Amino acid sequence: MTLQGNESREDRVRSALYRTRLLVNRTPHLTPSTRREANRALDMLEGQLGLNRISTSAAMRGVELLNRAAPSLIFGLLSDAAFAERFAPALRRLGLRGIDQRLDEVASSVMAEPISGPTGGRRHRDDLPPAERVDAEGNPLPPPPGFY
Repeated sequence: MTLQGNESREDRVRSALYRTRLLVNRTPHLTPSTRREANRALDMLEGQLGLNRISTSAAMRGVELLNRAAPSLIFGLLSDAAFAERFAPALRRLGLRGIDQRLDEVASSVMAEPISGPTGGRRHRDDLPPAERVDAEGNPLPPPPGFY
C-alpha cells in the first residue's frame, strides 16, 4: 500500500469520526454525561489514527465506551467501510463486524430462505376461484383484501 493510499484511508476514518462527533455534540436528546463519555471514546479512537498499527486494547475500550454511551453511534461507524477496516482487529476481538461483512453473510444464511406457509401443497384460499372460497360450513367467504 502506498503512503498516499494510507493517508486517504486515515482521512476517511477521521472524517467519519468527525461526523460522529458532530452528532454527539449537536443532538439535543443526549445528556451531558452521555456527551462526555462519547467524546472520550471518540478521542480514544482518534488517538489511534496516524499510527502504523492500532493498539487493539485502546481501540476496544473506545468502541466499548461509545457503545455504552449511545449504541446508534457505533452502529453508524460500523456502516463506514474505512472505519471497519481500520479498527478490524479490535472489532474482531469484541465480536463485532462491519455492516458490509454482515450483509455478505445474509445471502448464504438459511434464515434468508423463504419458509413454506402452513398450506403445504394446497393453494391458499385467496387464490381459489370465488365458487371454491367457502368456510367449513359451506358459506362463501368475503373477497380477499384489496379486491372489490
